[in-house]
Order: sequence, then structure tokens, then C-alpha cells
Amino acid sequence: MFKEQFNHLKQKNNNQGFTLIEILIATSIFAIGFLAVAAMQISASKSTRRAVEVTEATAIASDQMERLMSLPFDDGELVTGATYSDTQGKYNLQWEVVFSDVIITGTTTVDAKTINLNVSWDRVLSSGSSQRSVNIDFIKPNPIYIE
Repeated sequence: MFKEQFNHLKQKNNNQGFTLIEILIATSIFAIGFLAVAAMQISASKSTRRAVEVTEATAIASDQMERLMSLPFDDGELVTGATYSDTQGKYNLQWEVVFSDVIITGTTTVDAKTINLNVSWDRVLSSGSSQRSVNIDFIKPNPIYIE
């Protein structure tokens, strides 16, 4: 009978659970995995912010291009050789007007202005001077000469 009780006690001692070393290893593995996920989240957040900024700058550049295209050919904002500036929030717009001849057909040349539009901004989440920009070049023909 004592032998049965001793065997019963011996079995209870074998089922003690996890050791401290096993718990430390499991916690370390969990911490490494958690830190990797946190690093991915930070990277994804920065990429999303960068994409939002580029999208906003492209929309501003597109709106400005459409506005300049709707102006008369001889408007004060489209003087050849001049550089103009504007600001919309954190975005700086700058455009330069250049005169050029554009050949539409083999025999007809049309007066046109090439406009170089640049939208630039400072990155919010970066250290130092890190500036980004979006550029659009487009041609505004003189509607008088278009047949």
C-alpha cells in the first residue's frame, strides 16, 4: 500500500508545469515577433503618409494646370519667360512659361507656350531638409491659330 501511495506522489511531482527557462524562451519569442509587427506597422504608416502627400500634390498640380489652361493665351499669369509662385497649405507651386513653336501638321505651325509646373513640399516625418516634388509639363496652344 505504501508503494502505491509513493508511486501516486511520484506521478504528481512529474506534472509540475513549465519551468522558468521555458517561460523565458516563450516570452522572448513572443517579444521578437511583437517587435517585428510593430516595425512593419511604423513602416506602413510612413508609406501611407508619403502616398497621401504625393496624391495631394498631384491633385493640386492638376487643378493648377487646368486653371492655367483655361486662362486666355495672353493672360498676365502666362507671360513668356516669367516664373510665378503660389502656396496652398504646405505645398509650394511654381510655374515657368516658355514660348515654343509646335508643329501640328506638316504645313501649319501654331504659337504655343510650354508651362513647367512644380509642386514641392517638405516631408513632415523626416529629419533634416528632405523635400519632395511633383512636376507637370504641358503645352498651351494659341487658339487663334488652330484651324
